[in-house]
Amino acid sequence: MVGGDAVFVWDLDETLIIFQTLLDGRYVQYFDGFKDSAKAVGLGRRWERLILEVCDDNFFYNQVEDYNYPNVISLQVYDDGADLADFTFGENLKPPLHINDLTKLSHVHRYATHRYEQGLEKLLTPEQAEEWRDLYEATDAFTDGWLSAGRQKVAELQRVNEHDSTAFNFLVTSGTLIPSLVKCLLFKLDPFFHPSNIFSSREVGKLQCCRWIRDRYAQQQKFCAIGDGPDEREAARVLGWAFVNISMDPDAPDQLTRLSLKSVQDQLNAVYCKDSTSSSSNAPPLSPHH
Repeated sequence: MVGGDAVFVWDLDETLIIFQTLLDGRYVQYFDGFKDSAKAVGLGRRWERLILEVCDDNFFYNQVEDYNYPNVISLQVYDDGADLADFTFGENLKPPLHINDLTKLSHVHRYATHRYEQGLEKLLTPEQAEEWRDLYEATDAFTDGWLSAGRQKVAELQRVNEHDSTAFNFLVTSGTLIPSLVKCLLFKLDPFFHPSNIFSSREVGKLQCCRWIRDRYAQQQKFCAIGDGPDEREAARVLGWAFVNISMDPDAPDQLTRLSLKSVQDQLNAVYCKDSTSSSSNAPPLSPHH
């Protein structure tokens, strides 16, 4: 392995989790009739309902969905540090937004960060918790362990870093910010991604989000984007990062469940080894098995 810590930038949907392709039917098309299309769509719709319930019940999403920002610290400059112990949103915002509106949205982002860090047990009703446990298990089984594999792969790569730190794990997703935070909670990914390391590229594009991540870690020399789409591939190309492709095709060697530390090591070495031959030769070998 190339010596030192590496920053891993993950896509979310159809990379770490399967959700959108259940909902729109694309997932089962890879299986030539061997998977039940109606069951896939049913699982997707259950996830959609639960995600929106948690968003609206805990994160004021029904009041802020028209005002998406890339990150929970995007509006930090407007945050006046007010006590949010009894925070309520109040009246809905109307464009054009003024400084007081931006302050209110910055409060929502700080409040969302706090709720995220509290964990699901503080957010779900008993009925929602029962639905969530059943839905997670059913989806993991239907997708041949994709959800549990996602958690395992992030944990494995996290341990590769010398400091074993979540600071080096990022998400860049085309979904909006609040639902993406909730997805991380519901799909059990919150131990690996701090809320400030989750970016919505909806308005600005994945390349810009990746540039912000690069600038945050200006001292860091190694970056690796991992995803299934052309946007993260192109961002990696432009920035000179390593890229690991993920495919939903069950016959593809780059399916998430087959992702190995060796394949990530190979991509990092292909980009960075010319500058780190000595450190790479002294690094301990990594298991090629997942």
